[in-house]
Amino acid sequence: MKRLGLGTAFGLILTLLFALVPLSPVYATPTTYYVSFSAGSDSNNGTSANTPWKTLGKVSTQTFNAGDTILLKKGDTWTGETLYLNGNGTNTNWITLSSYGTGNKPKITPYTSVANIPAANPTNLAANGLLYAIYLHNSAGWKITGLEIGFSKSGIVNVNDTSGTRNGLWIEDCYIHDIVKWPLHPYPSEDNRVAPLQIMPYSVGIYTHLDESSSLNERLQNVTVKNVTIERTDGPLEIRKSDNVTIENLTATDSYREGVILTGINYDYPGTPIGILKNSVITNSGLNGMVWGTAGLAFNAVHSFVADNVEIAYTVAPNGVDGVGIDYEGLNKNVTVKNSYVHDNADEAVMVYRNPQWSGGVENVNTSLIDNVFKNNGILGDSNPHAAFLTHQYNATNGGTISGNTIYKTSRSQALNFVQEFSPVTTESWPNGNYTISGNKVLLPNGNPLNYASTGFASTQGANGWSYQQYDGTTLSNLSWNSASGLWEGTVGNLYVGNDWMHPAVGYFTERTWTAAAAGTIRITGTARKFDSTLGNGVVASMWKNGTQIWGPYTITDMTGSSHDFGVSVSVGDKIAFVINANGDSSYDKTYWNPVIEEVKQTAYTASTDFMGQQGMYNWNYVEYNGTTRTNMTWNAANQVWSGSAVNLYIGNDWVHPAIGIQPQRKWTAPSAGTVRLSGTVRKYDSASGNGVIASIWKNGTKIWGDTTVTTLTGTSHNFTTTVSAGDVLYFAIDANGDSSYDKTYWNPTVAYE
Repeated sequence: MKRLGLGTAFGLILTLLFALVPLSPVYATPTTYYVSFSAGSDSNNGTSANTPWKTLGKVSTQTFNAGDTILLKKGDTWTGETLYLNGNGTNTNWITLSSYGTGNKPKITPYTSVANIPAANPTNLAANGLLYAIYLHNSAGWKITGLEIGFSKSGIVNVNDTSGTRNGLWIEDCYIHDIVKWPLHPYPSEDNRVAPLQIMPYSVGIYTHLDESSSLNERLQNVTVKNVTIERTDGPLEIRKSDNVTIENLTATDSYREGVILTGINYDYPGTPIGILKNSVITNSGLNGMVWGTAGLAFNAVHSFVADNVEIAYTVAPNGVDGVGIDYEGLNKNVTVKNSYVHDNADEAVMVYRNPQWSGGVENVNTSLIDNVFKNNGILGDSNPHAAFLTHQYNATNGGTISGNTIYKTSRSQALNFVQEFSPVTTESWPNGNYTISGNKVLLPNGNPLNYASTGFASTQGANGWSYQQYDGTTLSNLSWNSASGLWEGTVGNLYVGNDWMHPAVGYFTERTWTAAAAGTIRITGTARKFDSTLGNGVVASMWKNGTQIWGPYTITDMTGSSHDFGVSVSVGDKIAFVINANGDSSYDKTYWNPVIEEVKQTAYTASTDFMGQQGMYNWNYVEYNGTTRTNMTWNAANQVWSGSAVNLYIGNDWVHPAIGIQPQRKWTAPSAGTVRLSGTVRKYDSASGNGVIASIWKNGTKIWGDTTVTTLTGTSHNFTTTVSAGDVLYFAIDANGDSSYDKTYWNPTVAYE
């Protein structure tokens, strides 16, 4: 046996020791590369600002390592080429693509304008020209910052179609614009595009794609999009099949096909993932529409995600489908939108939908809306109904929290929700399901709260101001909540109160009571009618304020019933009771009655919006003036106008008609002191014939505008301010100009406190 020398033996000992001690990984030395189209050359080494590369093609031939940096010179533009990013970093050791020098962001624009981007061709790949501005193919761990990207069929695209870890994509401080002309997905017909064109449905500013044909292809992890503006694209941002996603300070506007779409985010993630979209703005989505509909923000199969402080507005529906602000499209779980402002969208503010084509019949779970403001939604203006808040389809058992939201209707007549499971589908009720609903406010555009019986219906006495009782002629007592049936029930059979209906028992009155939380004026509207059958001898309906009858009693025997619309003043704690009594027996006595109490809190008063058949409501009166005396006009319920003592002397919702020698005057009384703005237009209503009218505005006994002669369909406008004290009166007066033929006059003034 050969004897080992001392040095050899010591070396073996060191080798064994190193084998037992775990070593830190050894990385190649990070290198920074410089690229300048204006001053570079591809024959340079690219490792200093004095020896930069020139083209993106040169960069695209390189494979980079974790820690490497590629810097594009500010002020330079690269056109006619795509940047392919090769190599993998991690979310803790990025490969960085950024900029150096001074001036504007470096620009990557495969084409010089939208007009120069080749037309879409679904079957000839080459005819489409350059497909990408920046393309990452099975590459991740890239941080892309400080660039401008535009005039391309797509922006930044990440595609994973092989096995291997894909960890990290960070895009920050980038401006992406004019991304168009990718061949559109021809849904619902069979896809007719060549394979490389099938990864995207249309041009997208930032897009991630996972090829799921192999289970070995891994999802992209740790995606961040931050301080990015995306304009004029088919779709601004679609993150697909990724986990741990953060989107912050995104501005996405003027999108031609869809808004922001999140698909398969954190889906069945085994742990607690990151999922956040915050402090962002998404506007003007769907400008050209899509056959399957449009949405400002869509969630498709997203789990554990929160959208916080996001403005979503002006989503349109050119082809008449959707146009919603937020779309829970299907298979979502634990997804919340909170503290956000959703407004001026063509269709409902929110859609909750179980897509029947790909959801497998599985409903959304726990989709929540908390502390948001929803305003002026459902404004498409076609022949279909569009609700103010929620469209809810094929999700009968979906749950979540709907709380603390402020919902503005566009008008009193607009429905709150559109629920496919209900008949009729437009309703003031909340959808069925496992929802927790509390603290939501429904308002008119002028800010007046609307307290619907159905919207405020809850399992707790006094919640939302509503309570539920029975009265046996002597004692008033609370009903008990039946959680299995979701209704209030009495101590005798068939005595119930549901969300928008009531049922009495013989000898017992059923009562739904609203308690005023503040002093003021309220308007009470609604209809009491048989619910679903005209059989039986009907019920007796009445309304009471603090024990004094203020409406009824009316015997209700048919499906038309009896309606009410009037205003009363209330003090704090006053109670308005809606009472149903059996009319002899209680068979077939289920009675629809969904009263709404509007609290008058407005600071702007518009004639047509406030128009109703009661003098003094919303501080408006309707009077005639003969030069000496003012007299209240009379309400004509059949024609919904105020009529005077002379022929053709009328005041309508937004028009007036004088008589010879008698003025119709719309009178407004100031509820408080301040400065008010008086705005409006006076014009002939429907004919320029005749010799016109004379318009004027008076404060108390002093003329403050006019006399103005109005003889055309264009007319004249006013927009000025005046100070008022509480009790001051403004008169909007129209006088016949000699005769009263063809004198129907449009005048819809607004008085608004400033």
